[in-house]
Amino acid sequence: MAEKVYVTMTGVSRWPVLNGLWAAMCKGYVPDRLHLFVTQGREKDAETLIRWVKLLAKSYGKDLQVFSEKIEEGEFLSSGKKITAVMERERAAGNEVAIDITPGRKAIVSSALISAWQKQVDHVFYLYLEDMRNSSNPYPMIPYHLQHFVDLKEEVWK
Repeated sequence: MAEKVYVTMTGVSRWPVLNGLWAAMCKGYVPDRLHLFVTQGREKDAETLIRWVKLLAKSYGKDLQVFSEKIEEGEFLSSGKKITAVMERERAAGNEVAIDITPGRKAIVSSALISAWQKQVDHVFYLYLEDMRNSSNPYPMIPYHLQHFVDLKEEVWK
């Protein structure tokens, strides 16, 4: 049976990682496995995020498997290859793959989007906030009229 796989990355804050996942879960995408790419200098964030995402998944009845891997923010080629390898492996196993670009910095997101396009992932999620004053709030505390959770593959790549 195909599993749901969620790929994301650290950015300048922890909240976009958790909130993007939370939004996906609220929309029905509850993953079995999460791959977190951790940029240099965000290792402590990763430790906290792993606890947070596992706790969130438990509230949805899932015992989420979380894998983390370090990437270098300015190393586009090596970062892209690492992200691509995970997507290729998961797609080859017949799994449904989603990548969330909400938290990532442009350098990493660019590599991830190219890879997502090439590897035909199932979903490219993005949680767009109209007002950044709410960016450090938990997902349910962000006014719903100021947030838009989209699957760019559905919205743009039709």
